[in-house]
Amino acid sequence: DNEINGITFGGVGRGTTVDHIEVAFNLDDGVEFFGGTVNVKYVSVLFCGDDAIDTDEGYAGTIQFAYVVLSQDSNHGAEMDAKNEGANVDGRSAPTLYNALFVGHINNDVGSVSTDDQTSAILRLREGTGGTFGNLIITNVGSSGLFQNDCAGETFTQSLSDVTSNDFLFFSPNNIIFTNGASGVVQVDAQGSCATKNPQFTALDQDPELVQIVRDPSEATLFYDPRPLPGGNAFTAIDDYPEGNTFLDQVNYKGAFSSTDNWLVGLSWLDENARTPANVDGDIVYVTGDVLFDTTWRNDNTYLLTTQVFVQGGAVLTIEAGTTILAYRDDGAGRAPAVIVERGARIEAAGTAAQPITFSSAVSSQNLPATGLWGGLILLGRSVVHGLEAPFQARVEGVDGHFYGGLETNDNSGTLQYVRVWYGGSVIGEDNEINGITFAGVGSGTTVDHIEVAFNLDDGVEFFGGTVDAKYISVLFCGDDGIDTDKGYQGRMQFVYVMTGVSGNHGAEMDGNGAGSSPRSFPQVYNALFVGNEQGFTGSVSTDSTDRAILRLREGTGGMFGNMILVNIDDAGILQNDCSNEVRTQDLSSVSASVLSSRDYLFVSPNTIMDGRGSTYSIEVGCEGLSQARDVDPGLRLMPTDAGEDTAFFDPTTPPSTGTGVATPAFSVVDQVPDDDFFEQRDYMGAFGDSDVWIAGWSLLAESNQIASVDGGGGGGGGDDDDNDDLVIGLAVGLTLFFVILCIMALYSFCRIKQYKAQYENLQLSYDKEQAQPDLEGGV
Repeated sequence: DNEINGITFGGVGRGTTVDHIEVAFNLDDGVEFFGGTVNVKYVSVLFCGDDAIDTDEGYAGTIQFAYVVLSQDSNHGAEMDAKNEGANVDGRSAPTLYNALFVGHINNDVGSVSTDDQTSAILRLREGTGGTFGNLIITNVGSSGLFQNDCAGETFTQSLSDVTSNDFLFFSPNNIIFTNGASGVVQVDAQGSCATKNPQFTALDQDPELVQIVRDPSEATLFYDPRPLPGGNAFTAIDDYPEGNTFLDQVNYKGAFSSTDNWLVGLSWLDENARTPANVDGDIVYVTGDVLFDTTWRNDNTYLLTTQVFVQGGAVLTIEAGTTILAYRDDGAGRAPAVIVERGARIEAAGTAAQPITFSSAVSSQNLPATGLWGGLILLGRSVVHGLEAPFQARVEGVDGHFYGGLETNDNSGTLQYVRVWYGGSVIGEDNEINGITFAGVGSGTTVDHIEVAFNLDDGVEFFGGTVDAKYISVLFCGDDGIDTDKGYQGRMQFVYVMTGVSGNHGAEMDGNGAGSSPRSFPQVYNALFVGNEQGFTGSVSTDSTDRAILRLREGTGGMFGNMILVNIDDAGILQNDCSNEVRTQDLSSVSASVLSSRDYLFVSPNTIMDGRGSTYSIEVGCEGLSQARDVDPGLRLMPTDAGEDTAFFDPTTPPSTGTGVATPAFSVVDQVPDDDFFEQRDYMGAFGDSDVWIAGWSLLAESNQIASVDGGGGGGGGDDDDNDDLVIGLAVGLTLFFVILCIMALYSFCRIKQYKAQYENLQLSYDKEQAQPDLEGGV
């Protein structure tokens, strides 16, 4: 009986203001009231060793909006004592408790070091306490929801109108005590003198339909959302409020939270540790199930992704431009929420630069940026995949029991335009990770342009087989590879920008699955800028390679790579290992027609620019063939050698010429792109040229003010010459005015100095004359 509680109110009066308080991980009780009349709103008590809330010695205040979570070895969610077993005696405890949510632990095994009671119950009312208890939710009941013993002269009632003094104990029959139908679990356990009281308390045994509460909560639980689902059981049979109690706010729900306001944000340990969702403005839609038929997500709602959502075959999920989807860290069952578009289904997500579509994390901004906070976006198609035999399907990483692949090269999985996927990539297990955007067996009928993945824990964009093409790809600061191709991917990419950041792995990893079955992976990548970090390290939790190389080509991959710039090379620009029988060349004219036709070759342009302290190539024995590159500074306008997440500003464009009119390396030699209906010829290498900053306005870098917020719109040498001329003229005029002002200031300073010098010389002359006069008598 001599412990320190988290917060103790001893005889504190109602003139004291108390709201938004939290006690977490206290060894004894969380919040205890010894007598007094202090009123409290918004109380959070988490994982304490004994009772979360304790009232005693005549406490007669009001508590509203209380949230309690018990761990496995916690004691009661609340213990209400009176220490007065006489009947009708002044000073009886009579707390008023409205709108409280008590979350128990179904395997509760009391481990308190300070309790006199090992009974596993969420609420304990004893020793003759009075009080008024309404709009309560008690869930995860492991033994009993309400335990009563040591009753005295208090009068039990379940009618609020009966309460006329502190000698009444009112427990509303509308309170929810959810047993989940578990065997041996009771709502109310009244013992001893309490068992003879009339009436015996009852409550509603129904699911409160909270958004996300696990049945065995602990500090290791990844995510909690204690808000009730709109229209659920928490919004029915609402209790009246005690007459004359002006402290209570009248609300239309049971429990501690409305369906929109998570008041834990900014207060709770759960918020500081990214375990609960932030509040969002506007209307909220909780996404809790699959898309079974054509569905539209509108931009005037914010969608909270609480689980893995499958767009099932035949259904189309349309997402309007400007829509935001915020995902939880976990669905309560160990699965990372994600959107998965199954074979035969489509996603139509056509955003714009002004209204991009955003998939992000639901946690507070104070926890961002961070990786691995949810799953990702997964498209499963019916296009060809390496090595498949009938029924031509393979399992996808990160999602159990779902398949991709087929024989339809032009399969259509929908549209992704101006789609941003941030802060995802949850790792489910060894070799089972969710990429930012996964294209698995996706066909060429799918439209993909202007997509971005940022801060993904695993790979940014991964292609497992398939034939889908993509333009304008931005991948920023991912934990593993920026872009990964595998299992016979046959698609094309142009205008690619990847920044590995401080701890990322490769800018791209291209795998080919070795010799034998077909198709061989054959990605075609033109106009790409890969930015490494010369002071970084490989921090990936899912890689089998920690080599500090910007590109890794392996396992016999074929492909064509041209107009590429690789900068900030630490160890090597391109690492090649595990080669097969592919022809490795830097001169397409030397490759036979049959090899060109079968795509059994790997071409890397000798014009590729590689710059940094590392070597251009690291070639494993047996992989000889690639050696040529231009080891020159491409002249990016602003790109530090340690460019990373915390760098204040980037400018990834390249000027066409030096001050003397000589063409810069990015413009002096340019590869011809393949002659087809996809690639666009540009007069520069890299992703942006002189002024086509196509990530401006919608990229994470634009939102964080790390790049210019307005697209220059030029497209390198193909840009608008009038716009460029205006820019040059503007700069010239600005510089001229600057130098004129400098000259005026310099002239003014020179004149003033001459003036001060003349004054000083006159003063010095006067002083010298005074020193030459004879002293007067008297020493003057």
